Amino acid sequence: MTNEFCAMLDQFVLFYLDDILVYSRTLEDHLGHLRRVLATLRRAKYKANRNKCEFVRQELEYLGHFVTPEGISPLSDKIQAVQEWSEPRNVTDVRSFLNLTGYYQRFIKGYSKIAAHLNKLQYEDRPFDFGEEARGSFFALKAALLSAEVS
Repeated sequence: MTNEFCAMLDQFVLFYLDDILVYSRTLEDHLGHLRRVLATLRRAKYKANRNKCEFVRQELEYLGHFVTPEGISPLSDKIQAVQEWSEPRNVTDVRSFLNLTGYYQRFIKGYSKIAAHLNKLQYEDRPFDFGEEARGSFFALKAALLSAEVS
């Protein structure tokens, strides 16, 4: 699908696997963009499931984000999952936590610096020591994501 949509990518189209997101500043632009996307799908002989399609939405959830005219933010259930996360007890727990928070790092200013002490715990050749520095990073990431600004 990349070839068919390469001229539109990051201008008014995003896609992930078989999900296509068409975004525009105005309704007039959006209708034009939709026509181009639908024509491209038709030419390429792709089919869209009408029951799964949603058109001209002001707000939507897409790939773990809530998208509105005001901007993009992490989904509230993902923020809640981070807030309720128990302290890591091993390397696997640390990696899981960093994978989730890392997905939203664009919303956390200085993410790499905040996560540095947790990153050090990912090496299996070192003894796992969830000390004060790591605990501080853990709680700082939780707080930062809770106060994340809409981008």
